[in-house]
Amino acid sequence: MSETNTNKGNSKLMLILLVLLLISNGVTAYLLITKHQENVEIVTQNTDLTVEKDNLTRELEDMLAQYDSVQTDNEQYKAEIAEQRAKIEEMLAEAEKHKNDAWTIHKLKKETGTLREIMKSYIVTIDSLNTVNQNLVVAKKQVETQLSTQKEENQELNKTNEQLSEKVKLGSKLRVVDLASSAQRMKSGTVSRETDRAKRVDKIKTCFTIDKNEVSKPGKKWLYLRIITPSGEVLALDQTETYMFTYDGKEGLYTRKEEVLYDNQEVDMCLYWDVTSELSEGKYIVEVYAEDYFMGSTEFTLK
Repeated sequence: MSETNTNKGNSKLMLILLVLLLISNGVTAYLLITKHQENVEIVTQNTDLTVEKDNLTRELEDMLAQYDSVQTDNEQYKAEIAEQRAKIEEMLAEAEKHKNDAWTIHKLKKETGTLREIMKSYIVTIDSLNTVNQNLVVAKKQVETQLSTQKEENQELNKTNEQLSEKVKLGSKLRVVDLASSAQRMKSGTVSRETDRAKRVDKIKTCFTIDKNEVSKPGKKWLYLRIITPSGEVLALDQTETYMFTYDGKEGLYTRKEEVLYDNQEVDMCLYWDVTSELSEGKYIVEVYAEDYFMGSTEFTLK
């Protein structure tokens, strides 16, 4: 009876131990599975954080590249873009420093979204300004081209006007025809006779016809006569400024002058110059001027 009870007690004990062992193994298995799941979650979380950090870094670097591509001459925008670039570079350094800090990465990602919106605003504004500037440059070039064309047209017109004015000026100049000059010897006080003897000359006679000119302005005009000796001197009563006039842009002596009323028709006239001293032998040149321009010349010779 005693042995039987002992065997029953041992069996019961073994059963209890077996149950406890099964429970222990079950708990151990549960703990192992739980730990494994936690490890998997930690690895997954770490992997997701690395991906987020890498994405954040790429996004920030992409923003820097876009800012680098922005071109503007506006000093205010240049300063603001430099400030935004500094913030982005600071955030890149912060992301690298706290790459395992999910909260910091999340915060930086949120700030990145704000910075991207700011960047988009800058790009749109600067593109608009650049477009306006380009339009202004094009408009300026068009205006410059138009001004240049107008300037060339004005220059050409001025040139044409100058040419026309010069033609009018040339066309308005009086001309002399049938110009002739000779030495005269006086006989009986009023009658003269042509001579070629230097010692017998009393007067020098110059006759000509002022040709018809409808372009020339009518009115009183001064005519100047220059008698030039074989030595190159101008015969004049006085070698001072009294007998000086301007012609062809220079000053010179004249022998005598005469005012004529010109009405665009032919005018026949003769001018005389009284010889006050004996003339020398040789060729004499006689020139006629109207106002300040040359009209014609002739010559005669004395022996």
